[in-house]
Amino acid sequence: MNAMNLLRFFKVQYMPRWLSDGARRSLACWLGWSAMGAWTLALTGCALPGFLRFDGNRLDINHLTLAAAANANRNSPIAVDVVLVLDAAMLDRLLDMPADKWFATKADLVKTFPNSLTLQSWELVPGQRLAVVGAALERPRVQGALVYAAYLSSGNHRQRLDPLKGRVVVQLDAQGFDVIAAP
Repeated sequence: MNAMNLLRFFKVQYMPRWLSDGARRSLACWLGWSAMGAWTLALTGCALPGFLRFDGNRLDINHLTLAAAANANRNSPIAVDVVLVLDAAMLDRLLDMPADKWFATKADLVKTFPNSLTLQSWELVPGQRLAVVGAALERPRVQGALVYAAYLSSGNHRQRLDPLKGRVVVQLDAQGFDVIAAP
């Protein structure tokens, strides 16, 4: 069926009789182009821009508490980053990256890949507790969520947040940290 036959089909079968002939033709063209656009979007669904895709999972954390122990990080302030990763390839890259490398390269990564990750940063002193409302971590969908802590001691100092739901506590201790679901 060619375009002219499709136009006649829409015009004859489904067009209201009270419309003028020119309005029927315009409506038929609009319907045809809309159908073609929908078909094109369906075929190219994998190539849509990131903001139109529905990859990943929702982050179900409604309250995050950062709690530094009295002797955290050898009694020194500690930088903490929560990274929301929007791209699967970036998540794979970050899962292999220890905290010291993350803190050395995060400015470049954010500048180079602005659509792949977002981050929230804080610095806590020993004994400090900080409550973060879940809205600060809200994104439509993420591939993963990571916590990095800049300890003076060596180690990965990186953990995933995304498997947890509800109230979450990041407990910063002397040599490392734990991420736990709060009751």
